[in-house]
Amino acid sequence: MRREFHVRFCEGLGGKFPRATRRNIYVRSERAGHRVKASITAFIERRLRLKVNQAKSAVDLPENRHFLGFRLRFRPEDGDVEVLLSKRTRDRIKTRIRELTPRGWGNTLEACITRINGYLAGWMGFFGICSGREKTAFADLEKHTRRRLRALQLKHWKRKRTIARKLIKLGARPENAWGTVYGARRSLWRLSHTPVVDQVLTKAYFRRQGLVSIVDLWDQSPHRIVAPVQPLLWPG
Repeated sequence: MRREFHVRFCEGLGGKFPRATRRNIYVRSERAGHRVKASITAFIERRLRLKVNQAKSAVDLPENRHFLGFRLRFRPEDGDVEVLLSKRTRDRIKTRIRELTPRGWGNTLEACITRINGYLAGWMGFFGICSGREKTAFADLEKHTRRRLRALQLKHWKRKRTIARKLIKLGARPENAWGTVYGARRSLWRLSHTPVVDQVLTKAYFRRQGLVSIVDLWDQSPHRIVAPVQPLLWPG
């Protein structure tokens, strides 16, 4: 599996396909990819009288293509195939986290965390088959989620005086808390990633509030798979 022929064709005259159907064909070389792409395109457009979307069809490495939220990477050193997140999937999950933690959230922090937990559990149920290489990406997503929640917590505390007192109550040194909150004009988003806030509103703090860990969900996932490297042999 060295190259991928990625073709997308749409419903046309007499075709019994979904409105937009995507297929990936894996071959051993770029030259073979171009040959197969031309052959399949001719078959689809001439015999099936369907239209191939050339803008979304390409001959490329599997690790550069988005397919059902994943991308595949062949490791020649051991012959294994890694299942990775596509760039589109990473962008979508971050966008969804922003939607679940809006600045104007008027409910409690616990209610917001409950919504996030439900979404992340379902998301990991699908993407839990990713290889261990993506563990770093899951950890980064956790950090992004916690920062969104820090900003939300600071907004709920409203006034600077209340923020400083809450930070001190949670274990921050008074001079650091007062100096950070009143020392410079910062937005809540910038304040959410200052040393004193990171020190107090930690991973353990949000775990106590009920936030699930994406990395822990991945570790517990029983759905990890190893993709076959050898081509399938069809009968006949």
